[in-house]
Parts: sequence; structure tokens; C-alpha cells
Amino acid sequence: MRAMRARLPLLLLLILVACGDPRRTTVTPPPAPTVPAIGELLAAPSPGPVRTFGYLWISPDGAALLDGLSLTTTGEPTPLEAGGLWLDELPSLPAEPPLSTAGPVRYGIVAATGTLDGPGQFGPAGTFRYRLLSPALEPLGLRELTIPLLLDNSGLYEGQAVRLRGDLLMSRDSAVLVERLGPGGVPAAAARQVKLAAPPRDEALLARLQRGAGPSVRFGPVQITGLWRAGRLYPLVVEAAG
Repeated sequence: MRAMRARLPLLLLLILVACGDPRRTTVTPPPAPTVPAIGELLAAPSPGPVRTFGYLWISPDGAALLDGLSLTTTGEPTPLEAGGLWLDELPSLPAEPPLSTAGPVRYGIVAATGTLDGPGQFGPAGTFRYRLLSPALEPLGLRELTIPLLLDNSGLYEGQAVRLRGDLLMSRDSAVLVERLGPGGVPAAAARQVKLAAPPRDEALLARLQRGAGPSVRFGPVQITGLWRAGRLYPLVVEAAG
């Protein structure tokens, strides 16, 4: 009995070494912060250093960062809505990936860092309330993907600009891009889908979609260009297809 008592501390020590100290907890690192789009940044603006993404729009009037473009009405890119970030200066950009061109305009998806300044009156006729000072811009190459390829390699495409085709199913508050929709806008069996961070806002596009069961439900084939982040696609351009 005395020998057993003598061995108890050793046995307890071995158990603690094998199982670990129960007082210690494993700390799971927090997820990386999601970079806001231009529209998200300006929904609750906080002047100071920022990082964001959107469309760089260079026209004869100057340069700005926009939250999206519309291609539905004329086929030519136009700013989706008023607003955005004005750039008093345009830094030099790498030759690759190149920006797209439409007449006198150059445009492309970029990641941007700088100092948010405003509110005020900036740009032509003072139509921009905020501007980005000392901007650093990184054009993002666009990847043409399928829905399964994106979902099966979600981490690989994190933070990248992608373009997908599928059937859009949306309401006033939510939207998904589905591989295939059946009659009435019902997803086909086993069809995979991508969640959108926000429903499309392009009124010309919405007019070309079919109406669903609810008053705000729309569906139809589209092509979406946007940024993949945290398991969702932030749409920058949504075009009617088919």
C-alpha cells in the first residue's frame, strides 16, 4: 500500500503529460477581416486609412472608384449609380493585367488602399462626397470559372475577381446564382449554388428577368462579375444572358 501511494504522484504526472494541462485552452484565430466594397465602405464612412475594392473608372473627366457597372442597357459600361470615391491623383498602374477599354474610358476591378477623406465636394461639379488620398491601386486579374470549380476551390479563389454564368434567383433581400433552374424558378435537383453578398441593383437588368411567385422574386440566366470573399460573391456587374 505504501509503495502504491509513492507511485500515485508519478502516475498523475504521466496522465497530465499525456492529456495536456486542462487549464490550457486552444485559441482559435479569428477569421481574416472581410475587405469592404466601395458601397459598403461609404454606407458607414470613417475617414482615415482604408482598404477597399471596386471598379477603377478612368474617363476624360478624371478617375474614380465605383461600386459597380451596368452593361444591360446599351452593352457599353456605365456607372451603376451615383457615388463612389474620387481620385485626385492616379498612381501608375502595372501593364498586367490590362484595363478594359470602351471609347475614351478605361476600367477594371482593383484593390485600393489610401486615406478616406470627406464629406465634401470632389470631382466634376462636386458630385463626389468622398475621395481617396494617396491611393495605391492593384488591378485584379479576372478568372472565368464555373460554379462547381469555384465551390470546390473556394480558398484558392479567396479575394479574387471572378466571372460566373448561371441562373439568378433573387428577392428584395437575398440572391443566389444556381447552376440550373427549373420551371417557375425552382432550383434543379442537385444543382449547386453560390450566395451573393447583395442582390443586384441594376434596374435595367431586373426588367429583363422573369417574375417569380412573390412580388419581389426575379429569376433568369445571367453572367456575374465580382469578388469572391468569405464564401460569397460580391456582384460588381450582372448581365442578362441567353
